[in-house]
Amino acid sequence: MYITIAILLSIIYGIAIGTNDAANSFGDWIGARVGPVRLGLILCGIFAFVGAFLEGGKVVKTIGGGIIPKIYITPEIAVIGIVAAILWVFIASYLGFPISTTHSAVGGVFGIGLSLVLFNKMKFNEINLNVIKNIIICWISTPTGAALIGFIIGYIVLSIVKRAKIHRSATTFSKILLTISSSYVAYTWGANDVANSVALLAGSGIVSSKTACIIGGASIAFGAIIFGKKVAETVGFKITNINPIMGVCADFACAFTIHFFTQIKMPVSTTHALVGAIAGVGLARGVNIVNFRILRDIASAWVLTPIICCCLTFIVFSLFKIIGIM
Repeated sequence: MYITIAILLSIIYGIAIGTNDAANSFGDWIGARVGPVRLGLILCGIFAFVGAFLEGGKVVKTIGGGIIPKIYITPEIAVIGIVAAILWVFIASYLGFPISTTHSAVGGVFGIGLSLVLFNKMKFNEINLNVIKNIIICWISTPTGAALIGFIIGYIVLSIVKRAKIHRSATTFSKILLTISSSYVAYTWGANDVANSVALLAGSGIVSSKTACIIGGASIAFGAIIFGKKVAETVGFKITNINPIMGVCADFACAFTIHFFTQIKMPVSTTHALVGAIAGVGLARGVNIVNFRILRDIASAWVLTPIICCCLTFIVFSLFKIIGIM
């Protein structure tokens, strides 16, 4: 029963991720009116699935077995972790908090480890704190690195555009570049974020890592294509005013950052990277166009998310314990 529940919950979580995060890769493409919204979401879903299928297993191994030993991740434990993550996503969405599903997933797995320790089912030294430390360092490096890359790319590109007196609005060439850059972001998003929904599924041994990536990738793609329109149409304009050329710069800065961390098997937030990239490109145009209030609110949510998700996991674990499931 728990195997079936874990699979269904992972699919639901994957759809939720696809629904909310499709905007990270194709929000600017849609905002620039490069093509029909539905076409953008279809491209987003396709490239996210390909990324999940080809490279998703790298990060799945880190979340699904790098923080706590796989021997402790049973189907019941997988259900607890996924339930807690989904709960926080729904609570945050209801309250209007912008959160990272990556931070939720990592906070949830760490919460599982602490719960096992507190209920004397595991020793504290079995939690791999070195992996947690490395993940946190990568979390800090993600927006700052993306902002730096975005600033450099933005400064160079905008200087070339200005000197060459090229019109910065949507042109055929910029639309092609924006399609390529958005597709690249979608690919790296799928490769890194698929672990958020299926890492515990793979870690518990319910399915293989590759099968988990197929399930997660398909779920994310489905969520993006079917339900991603509303969020995608509103992203890219609240932090700074994005035109196609700026969108290309921000996309490549975001994608380079996410792809790098995927190669070293670290789970990081695509939203984290995109916000940093957009801010960096915005700063290349002038600090006054960046909405620092929104950046502050998002940063606060990022800090709170793993802590709250960890606590929620302990609460769910305790409830399962009380009713005799654990």
